[in-house]
Amino acid sequence: MLYYPTYFECYPRKLMTLTFIIQNDEVLLGMKNRGMGKGKWNGFGGKKEPNESIFDAAKREVKEECGLDAISMKKIGFIDFEYVGSNEILEGHIYLCDKFKGHIVESDEMAPIKWFKINQFPLDNMWVDHKLWFPMVLKQIPFKAHFKYLDDDTIVDSTIKLLRIFKKTKEIWVNVIVKKDNKILISNNLEESKIFKRHQYVKKGESLENAALSYLKSNYEITTEEVPKIAVINVELTDNYSIPSIIQEIHMFVMDVSKLKKFTQSNDYRWTNINNAQFFADKKFLSTLCKMKPFKAYFLMDNDDVLCSKYYNN
Repeated sequence: MLYYPTYFECYPRKLMTLTFIIQNDEVLLGMKNRGMGKGKWNGFGGKKEPNESIFDAAKREVKEECGLDAISMKKIGFIDFEYVGSNEILEGHIYLCDKFKGHIVESDEMAPIKWFKINQFPLDNMWVDHKLWFPMVLKQIPFKAHFKYLDDDTIVDSTIKLLRIFKKTKEIWVNVIVKKDNKILISNNLEESKIFKRHQYVKKGESLENAALSYLKSNYEITTEEVPKIAVINVELTDNYSIPSIIQEIHMFVMDVSKLKKFTQSNDYRWTNINNAQFFADKKFLSTLCKMKPFKAYFLMDNDDVLCSKYYNN
């Protein structure tokens, strides 16, 4: 289960809007020339005025910053921005606009303004959080998020939740990692990035332990009486935003072969240092797993990219 932080609910809030204008396979962005976000590419938005609705504020900001009249706008997300040492929350309302009229007009605040191909999005020159939630905007998946910043370029904590209206169901899987000291065993015929994806579905009525032992024998040719379970990982994929939505619950087992009296390594496998192995999860995952101390974790994934990762003590 992913817990959304609530400790800041009593903080004063400043309501903001941010709208992304999309046409075919392009996104319209402007370079901010003053104020918050100066020198960064971004969508169009700003502060809500008194006695103004969030929706009206979003339309007004689009008109003021790029000259276009937004005709069709859809709210995609809510983002709470927090800075270390500040007790104020910036509450951002994220919109997607795919119908508009008028002509682009640059201003002292936003210039230049240009269209970018979606696959050439200038993420390296935008707020660092954009790469974590913009996939949901493109796929029109409602979400809410919280980002805690140390400064304008450093995120110290983040949480992203998909706002589904359908009940989530779980699929139960097992995965086994074989380790020795600071190395793991991988197949010569398998890309390192795909190791974690080699899950084995747990059949109805089958115990997790038996499924793990079966996995160990079929994949590594290792026969043993037990293998310790270290972690339970919940993986949510943006591509599975469907009916019903699915959470993969993966039970991770780790076999430390340095503790086996007899172990013969197959020529089809090789040892790789855990610091060099490239997994689909974040860099913290493998080192945490190989410490052999039980934990739980959550990953929100878009293709092979980790958008949100959370670790919890078991």
